[in-house]
Amino acid sequence: MLRVLPILVALVLLVFSLVDLAQSPRDRVRVLPRWTWALVIVFIPIAGALTWLALGRPTDEGPVIPVAPDVAPRQLAPDDDPEFLARLRQQNQRAEDDRLREWQADLERRERELGPDDSDGPTGSTGSTKP
Repeated sequence: MLRVLPILVALVLLVFSLVDLAQSPRDRVRVLPRWTWALVIVFIPIAGALTWLALGRPTDEGPVIPVAPDVAPRQLAPDDDPEFLARLRQQNQRAEDDRLREWQADLERRERELGPDDSDGPTGSTGSTKP
């Protein structure tokens, strides 16, 4: 039993420290970002957990400014940005106008290639005429 006790104490300390870290508010963690504390606790078994309890654990002394914030300021997504949407609409409209101009030019070119249409009605390829 005495051989198992240090391992059991280290395991309980590890689990307690990780749960405490996970439940701590992100902006209240001291000295290091949360992900770094998790790595310290896991990879430095007893010393990492004790260091977390001594230096990193939040206190009730008001807000703590973290040393290295691990979150960047939030930016608007492209589909929420009205300027982006307006630019996108303009680009789509220009592309559609260009495509229509190309189709119109192609249609006029094909009509010129066919030549003038002097017939009064549809004529078949048989060349039959009615008396």
